[in-house]
Amino acid sequence: MRDRSVLRTAEYVVSTQQADATILLDIRGGEYYTLNGIGSYIWMLLSEGTTVATVIERLACECEVPTERVSADVHHFIEQLHRSKLITH
Repeated sequence: MRDRSVLRTAEYVVSTQQADATILLDIRGGEYYTLNGIGSYIWMLLSEGTTVATVIERLACECEVPTERVSADVHHFIEQLHRSKLITH
């Protein structure tokens, strides 16, 4: 996934916040997914329609860590969401 690609949550995925987690339901496939706090924050950013670079920058700022430190983890997480067809670009 390129850093300047604009990503969005898929229209057939419904999400709800539960305490420190976000529950996702893929209504096409009937699959549930649970995201932890960081995953929930990334999901919220993606629901606004944003780039990978913006997700990395905002997460690094929010967690007060260098951008390079979160980049690989964000790319890996976004690839998992993409493979599961939970996001589109």
